[in-house]
Amino acid sequence: MEDRKGAVAILQWRATFLGEGVLQEEAYDQALMAADRLEQSGAVSAGEWLQMVRQANAALLHQP
Repeated sequence: MEDRKGAVAILQWRATFLGEGVLQEEAYDQALMAADRLEQSGAVSAGEWLQMVRQANAALLHQP
């Protein structure tokens, strides 16, 4: 059950912040804060949080 909640949280996070595949600095900051909140609340694991941060970094740098 917890894995499903994490997967849903990650999908929602991606849809919110990575929908266009490119992040500007303000949106990047918001994406990282949202990822932090998800990790601190236990919705995602530390490993999942790391993947989210990597995805946000790639979107900020405009890399696929």
